[in-house]
Amino acid sequence: MTRRIAAKSSKDKVASSTVVKALRVLQALADLCDDSPEGASVSRISAKSGESPSSVCKHLAAFQQYGLVEQDPFSERYRIGIYALRLSTLALKPMSIRDTVSPYLRKIADRVGETIHLVVRDGLRVVYIDKVESSKTIRMHSEIGLRNPMYCTGVGKAILAYSPASLVDAVVAEGMTPFTPQTIVSRSALLEELEHIRSRGYAVDNCEHESEVRCVAAPILNHLKEPIASFSVSCPKWRLSDERVTEIGEMLTSISAEISGRFGYPG
Repeated sequence: MTRRIAAKSSKDKVASSTVVKALRVLQALADLCDDSPEGASVSRISAKSGESPSSVCKHLAAFQQYGLVEQDPFSERYRIGIYALRLSTLALKPMSIRDTVSPYLRKIADRVGETIHLVVRDGLRVVYIDKVESSKTIRMHSEIGLRNPMYCTGVGKAILAYSPASLVDAVVAEGMTPFTPQTIVSRSALLEELEHIRSRGYAVDNCEHESEVRCVAAPILNHLKEPIASFSVSCPKWRLSDERVTEIGEMLTSISAEISGRFGYPG
C-alpha cells in the first residue's frame, strides 16, 4: 500500500511540474499556430493552456533561448521556431519528406544539370531542408537551413498558391519588401500570380528575390490536398530562357504529381 501511495504521489508531482506546464504552453502555441500562421499573443496562449500570463511569458522566454519559439518584433506574437524542424525531422524518420523526395531531386538534377532545392514552410517563410548542387562552375549559392520570404521565391509561391487565403493575407500583412525591381509588392499582383501558378501547376521566380537568378518550382501536396513542401530548379537567369522555363515547369509538374501521390494526394 505504501508503495502505491508513493507511486501516485510521484505521478502527481510530475503532472504539476514546471516541465509539464512549459510543454502545455508549447502545445497551446502549436495548436493556435495551426489556425493563425502569423502567431499568437500571450493572452491567447494563456487562455488555451490554462497557465497564467506571467507563467506563459516565462516558459516562452526559455523556449526562445533554444529556438523552439520565436517572437515577431513588430506584432509581439509568438510562433513555433526553426529548431522544431530538427525535432520533427528526427521524429518522422525514416518516412520523412526529405527521405522520400531526395531520390527525385537527384533525378531532376541529372536531367537539368542545375541546383535543386527542397523547402518546407516555417511560419511566413520557407526553410531549405535539402538540395542537390549543380555540377556547373557558375551556379546558385544556397545553404540548408536558409529561410526566405514566400511572396518572392518560386518555392514560396508554389506553397502559397495551394494554401488557405488566411496565410496569403498574413504574408501580405507582414509587408512585401522589394528585393529587386521584379519583386511583387502588391496583394492584387500576388493573387493574380498565385492564380497563374494553380492553372499551370508550377511557379516561377523571375529574378524577384535575386536579380540574377531565375527559379521554377512545384508544390508537394498531401492526402488533404495541403502543401507540405515544394522543390525547385534554380540557376543564373541567362541559362533559363522562357522556353526552358516552360519545359522544366512541365517536368516538375509531372514529378510533383508523382511525389504527392506518395503522400496520399488523390490527384
